[in-house]
Order: sequence, then C-alpha cells, then structure tokens
Amino acid sequence: MLQHIKPDRVELGMFVHGFVGSWFDHPFWRKKFLLEDEDDLLKIRQSKVEAVIVDDERGAAPKIDRPSLTPVEPEPVRRLATQPNPMTARYAPPSVAAKSTGFKQEAKRAARIVEKSKKQVGAMFEAARMGQAIKIKDVAPLIDEIRESVERNNKALTNLVRLKSKDEYTYMHSVAVCALMINMARKLDLDDTTIRHMGMSGLLHDLGKMAVPQMILDKTGRLTDEEFSTIRTHPERGHALIGDNPEVPDMARDVCLHHHEKIDGTGYPFGLAGDEISMAARMGAICDVYDAVTSNRPYKDPWTPAMALGRMGQWQGHFDERLMGVFINSLGLYPAGGLVRLNDHRLALIVDNCPEELMAIRVLPFYCTSRLQEIKPQELIVRPDQGPQILGIERPDFWHFEDWAALRSSVLAKAQGLSAAA
Repeated sequence: MLQHIKPDRVELGMFVHGFVGSWFDHPFWRKKFLLEDEDDLLKIRQSKVEAVIVDDERGAAPKIDRPSLTPVEPEPVRRLATQPNPMTARYAPPSVAAKSTGFKQEAKRAARIVEKSKKQVGAMFEAARMGQAIKIKDVAPLIDEIRESVERNNKALTNLVRLKSKDEYTYMHSVAVCALMINMARKLDLDDTTIRHMGMSGLLHDLGKMAVPQMILDKTGRLTDEEFSTIRTHPERGHALIGDNPEVPDMARDVCLHHHEKIDGTGYPFGLAGDEISMAARMGAICDVYDAVTSNRPYKDPWTPAMALGRMGQWQGHFDERLMGVFINSLGLYPAGGLVRLNDHRLALIVDNCPEELMAIRVLPFYCTSRLQEIKPQELIVRPDQGPQILGIERPDFWHFEDWAALRSSVLAKAQGLSAAA
C-alpha cells in the first residue's frame, strides 16, 4: 500500500514512490527508488516537499507509533502477459555477515570456489544443452558458498571470476553475475531469501544460450543478421528450459526473461520500459553487461573495471541510473572523471584507480560541502580504513555544476599547475 508521510518520518529501507509538491522542491532526478543511502535520507528530510509517498510492499513500512497521512490507491502498472510478477519481497536489515577477511586470504578460498563452479555449473549447463532437466539442488550449496565469500571480502571472488578463459566464458559468466548480484543485493540490505534468489537469478540468467548453436557463441567475427537474431532468442529459450521447475524461484525466471530489457524500452525480447521491468531484472542487466565487457571474449579484449563503469554510466536509457550508482558503490570502484563525496565534507574528482594498489583510488578534492565553495585541488590517494573515505558517487547537477565537463577540466588544470609549481 502507498502512504503519504512527512519528510521527517522517512527512514532508510523505505521505497520512495513519489513526492508531493513541485519537482523543484526535491533533490532527485526520479521519484521511485529504494532509500539506502544516508546522504539521500538527509536530502529528503531537508527538502521542501509537502510529503513523501512510500510503498510499504517494496520497502520498510512507516513506524506505527505516529499516524500516517491518508493512504492512496496504487497506480496501475501495465504489464505484458508474458511478464512474471515483479519482485515484491520486503526489505529487511542485513543478516549477520560472515567475518570479514583480507583480499589475499579470501582469494585462496575464492579460487577453490571457482574450480568447483567450473565443474558444477558446467555440468548443469551441459545437461541443459542435451535437453535434460536442470538440477538446482546440485548448485544451490554453491550459491551459499559464493555469498559467504562475498561477505568475507567482496572483491576477491568478483575479481578472480572476471579472469575466465574464452572457452569457459558462458557458464563462468553466470557464476560472475551470481556473485555480482549477491554483492549488489547486500548493498541494498535485502533479506536473506531475496539475496539467495538474486544469486540463483544470476546463475541461471543465460541458461538459454545452451539452446544457441555453439558456433555462433564462439564466433570471433561479426555476426550476420540471422545469427544476431538467433542470439536474441536466448532469454525466451532460457525461460522455456527452466519451465515449471518448482526449485527455481519466480525471480530467476523473471531475470532470465528480462535481463536484456532497457529502461528506455529499446531492449528485448518485449521492449519493456521503466517500471515495467522488475528491480531484479534491472539489476541483472547491469551485472550481466559489466561482467561481459570486463571479460575476455572470442571477439574482443576486456575493458578495465573503471573503464567499464565509466562507459556504462554514459549509456543514456540503458540502465536504471540509481541502481547503477548502487552497483558502482557495491564494487568500491569508481570510474575516472566521476564525482564522489568524501567523509570529510569534500567533493572530489576521481582521477583513476591505482594499478599498483588494488584497493587504492586517486582523487582530487576540490569543493567543500560545508562552506559550499571551491578549494585548492590537491591529489589524495584513498585507501581502505586509512584517512578520508569515499561515501559514494554524487550527481554534478545536484551541486549545480551545470557544465561538469568544463569544471572537471578546470580542476585537472589547476592540479597540474600546482604540481608543476611545486
């Protein structure tokens, strides 16, 4: 049910359905999103909107110790007959996570998980290629292992599985998307069952490629129009291969069928747009593309993670922009040229990730958020648990940086001038 509540009653975990008042009075580019960031919470509470509309079916409900304003009827949502029900699980506080470990320590465990994945997921995919029923019980424990690894250190497995070889791409890509979706779901503080279903969705999203001729999947040259049309049938083929298997959650069917839909309606197979695409499928689209462009493929060399995030963020209408921000934050990687907020009241320009230090990022702080004025840009290397930390990405338009490209160039020029003078 949708409810109107005052801005000061909004809490983290709520799903914001809209705002009452002029769009000039609220600081967000869109009105529907899961509220998971403390900065966003503060922006809402300090905004001039009359009320916030929250959906207690998609997020936390308002506390009952204070009465809410008049409930409103839900807006009708247009769905195609072939579209499964969207994800409606409530969001709950995260479960107690596994004890965190260092990158090198977890990398050893992650390597064992990868080897196990090659056998188990490879066997499941080959069974599907032969027309046999997939046995979810054989891979279900693997999802829990992947989740535990991500909880201990979210970079070890996701970095390792990205280094897949070309001949094992199809099924190891599914393992990578499984890990990425679990990592993203944890960032959203989804409940345990939903996180597990997210992992299953990632593991099965490309199952339909087992019904596509191997020669097309392995082709190094440009696909013909006919071959490309065949590739585009894999979501529906995967959905058919899953069938009515009772071990497969509806969310996994949804992601399998809709992970190539785009926010602007130009995707396939149904051309769904906006809220017609479930949150799970929108997450699947991001994770699928990110792993695809950062992996070795028969026809292209991989992009670096930072390059991938930078380019994906510029594809207008392709991804849900808010979920794209959550995804970037979940990886702890930031594309060069992006704007981030530090925990010491400064905004900074991302220069690049340090190749010699996997977890380090070079930034140029140039703006003080408490005084609302520019400051002298000086390079800073952000390291985990040492010195200033990155809170998350920021939108230049929110800070009234109307010509972000020009300001970015100015900041870089000033920093280079100061460096030369020194």
